[in-house]
Amino acid sequence: MLRSFATHFACAMIFGAQTLSSKAWESVSPHPRLFANAARWETLNDQLINDTTSKNILAVIRDAAEKLLDQSPVEYVDKGAFWHGPMRQAQGRILSLAMMFRLTGEQRFLTRAKLEMKTMAELPTWYPQHFLDTAEGALGMAVGLDWLHDVLSVEERVLFEDALIEKALRVSLEDEAGKSWIAGSNNWTAVCHGGLVVAALAVVEREPALAKQIVDRALKNMPRYAELYAPAGAYSEGPDYWAYGTTFYALMAEALRMNFGMTYDLEKAPGFLQTADYTLQMTAPSGLLYNFADTGSSIGIEPILFWFARELKRDDLIHREVAHLPALHEALISGTPRGDASRMLPLALLWRDPSIKTRSATRPPLRWWSEGGSQPQAVMRSAWNDPRATFIGIKAGKADDSHAHMDIGSFILEANSVRWAVDLGRESYPHARANGMATDLFKTTQESKRWNIFRCGPESHNLLRFNNASQRVDGKAGIRPMDNGFMIDLTPVVSDQVSSAQRQFTLNPDRSVSIRDEWTTNDNASDVIWQWLTEAKAIKTDDGFVLKQSVETLSIHASASSALTFTIEDVSLPKNKFDSPNPGLTRLTIRLQTAARTGGYLAVTVTPINL
Repeated sequence: MLRSFATHFACAMIFGAQTLSSKAWESVSPHPRLFANAARWETLNDQLINDTTSKNILAVIRDAAEKLLDQSPVEYVDKGAFWHGPMRQAQGRILSLAMMFRLTGEQRFLTRAKLEMKTMAELPTWYPQHFLDTAEGALGMAVGLDWLHDVLSVEERVLFEDALIEKALRVSLEDEAGKSWIAGSNNWTAVCHGGLVVAALAVVEREPALAKQIVDRALKNMPRYAELYAPAGAYSEGPDYWAYGTTFYALMAEALRMNFGMTYDLEKAPGFLQTADYTLQMTAPSGLLYNFADTGSSIGIEPILFWFARELKRDDLIHREVAHLPALHEALISGTPRGDASRMLPLALLWRDPSIKTRSATRPPLRWWSEGGSQPQAVMRSAWNDPRATFIGIKAGKADDSHAHMDIGSFILEANSVRWAVDLGRESYPHARANGMATDLFKTTQESKRWNIFRCGPESHNLLRFNNASQRVDGKAGIRPMDNGFMIDLTPVVSDQVSSAQRQFTLNPDRSVSIRDEWTTNDNASDVIWQWLTEAKAIKTDDGFVLKQSVETLSIHASASSALTFTIEDVSLPKNKFDSPNPGLTRLTIRLQTAARTGGYLAVTVTPINL
């Protein structure tokens, strides 16, 4: 389903009809031309002398490159996630090694970079059946070719150029009708087009017509992807995939600007520049993300925020990234690095702008929401910069969407430094595929087996349910602000079960949270089930539960339109072979009956106990 017509029209009008003129192609920059020209490499040397943050970034890159010198090249083996991991790993290695050679002139870095590139270039294919992997490999090879261009032999240039042309660019033009990412609206569209545009610009001298075809196709199809950011910068696939898609979208804009002097207004898509604040809002006081859908809860360094900081001249956007550098460096040295976003840390160094005046961050609002897009989201917190603050993240939207779960109306809740109501995030893709979910893992139809996966279906989310039924995937729930909170109209996703249903969330001045659910049954009576997933120890009380974790306590009090039944279930063990275990996970349920053609309500107050 497309976003609003206004958003679609705005994105299309901004840059969708643009193509590069012949004159523009005649003025492509000489090598190096990807993310840094010769002048930028020169200024980088001065930056590394005078800027502490740049020195700290380089220290991580240097140690990463040093550790690679004695390692074998990446092994391209499908371990259940295709070649996504190996291609990303090779990409990070090439960027680090190539940057270290450019900055130091040391042949050992050049020799090792060329070995990594040669290994990739000589592969029979770059796994085009999972084109995301191809695009990642293309980006790494293109940057290596460009940054090392002047010191490569003619034979090496031809080898690397041929690999880009035959194993990425031409392959992308085959069976275009079968490649949903070409005109898609999820992270694949940005990653695949972004990687290919960078690759095309690396070999434009060899294949000018092919390069133009690749770039024109990307500009034609990016408007639909860009609609993801409207209207307020939220991202429907969650903050994990936000970083992925947004990085490659910005890489495309940056590559165009470096070579043609303009971005073709990619950054002017509604909500795109506002998205710089998205992960900040989605980060709870504990430092964990609000991890709805296929998103993980941990967050590391996101190099793309250095790009946003430079674009918006906002040093506050990278305060967290700079603070995380020592931990990243320590993990690298100990051999236990977390995540792979840091594979692009060399680009963060190029995007770093020390001239931006350091200033305190403008205090963001305590309530934030995005009404548009396929997955409206909202967060509330009692305070910033207080690890004990109350935080609640909620989402509306629909299940029939990229990486979506049956979690419409679900929430997570933190208080006193504990995440009391949890979302489990994604099931392991390799594990699910290896255990019977190869076909339906990403299929979001009503009958899809995806919803049988515990972490994807309704069983594992903090929901209001009727007769244990699944949510309708063809419905979409909206969200709107209220006094001190938000209301979600659940009716579109439960209309086959009840006549109407609404869920209201309020953050109170005393840091407690009120959740009020109201519904009207249809011609059938309904068994109403209220779910809360937690890793805390739970104790039943006369009117709810008490949760305890470490020295912290949270009370849950409930009242309703009819008698209530409270249960505590251990849901830590997998129900099916495609499910992973969830150690320590408990599901709290509150049940009540509502007669046919009757209104009902359930009011829950959640209070952190301050000792």
